[in-house]
Amino acid sequence: MSGPEQGRGGRLVKAQRHERIIAELRSNPTVRISHLAQAFGVSTETVRRDIDDLSNRGLVARTYGGAAAPMGREPAVQERSTAMVAERERIARVAAAMVSPGDVVMIDSGATTLHLARQLALAQPEITVITNGLEVAHSLGARDRIRVILCPGSYFARENGVYGQDACDFLRRFHANMALTSAGGLTSGGITDVDSNAVWIKRTMFQRAARRVFLVDHTKFQVPLLEVVAPLGNLTDVVTDRPPPAPLAEALAAAEVKVTLAD
Repeated sequence: MSGPEQGRGGRLVKAQRHERIIAELRSNPTVRISHLAQAFGVSTETVRRDIDDLSNRGLVARTYGGAAAPMGREPAVQERSTAMVAERERIARVAAAMVSPGDVVMIDSGATTLHLARQLALAQPEITVITNGLEVAHSLGARDRIRVILCPGSYFARENGVYGQDACDFLRRFHANMALTSAGGLTSGGITDVDSNAVWIKRTMFQRAARRVFLVDHTKFQVPLLEVVAPLGNLTDVVTDRPPPAPLAEALAAAEVKVTLAD
């Protein structure tokens, strides 16, 4: 970046960095200190101080190695889908390999689970998929070997899915071998997310599935959002792109959750 808005040596001044951090969080759920330092041409310590300043003003939430939007807000699914694409694709490939022919699988609407649906569409196992996500259903519905059952409910364009009591009641009519979900955060206290409608879909899917697999990239580690979806003990598996930090890894081990790395 160049031009009059920059300080000496082409670096952004403090106020400009703060504006850029907040702008980044409007389209991505989290930002990494290392990425911001490289983009701004400053040290990681400078970015860390910027995040501390913004956090003290209530404009961002500090996370492990970065910052997140305030815990009551999350970008729409279309905005989230442009972030961490390579990491999500790796996670999705590993998760798709967990699905066996003949399985009944529940998949919720989300940016990461859409990558999963696309991987399953490529593999074309003979499975039944129950979902509240319109894009998930669209990605899988064209495959003859994959049966798709779409939940009824109230449509939310922001998440491109259906939600509400009708959707949850519908899910309770089925048994599943596996539920594969994603959310905004994973902490030592459990899965966290912002929207209550999405939270209840995830909880219901977990209740109906024998194996409960959570897909999460490393930017969501130790991100405490508004609601706790479920404690770690409700999970059987986590698929992620990097090893969790020590406190989270210890909590997952204590809850007997299997962690699979998508290297």
